[in-house]
Amino acid sequence: MPIKAIDTPKKAKTTVYMTEEEETLLNELFIKRLRERRKTDKSALFCEGIRLLYEREIEAAHSDKK
Repeated sequence: MPIKAIDTPKKAKTTVYMTEEEETLLNELFIKRLRERRKTDKSALFCEGIRLLYEREIEAAHSDKK
């Protein structure tokens, strides 16, 4: 039986500069999810944040034009 290749999305490594306050907020989110037993990592939180920001700003702008 042939082995199928697993498609994994290409990922980019990024350096993020943030204030101590923003780092504290990120840590609080991370800890909250750990307590809820929702396995996550800080990269996943950033990706989720980017998607939410995109939805709020870009998709909202498109719906305003209709």
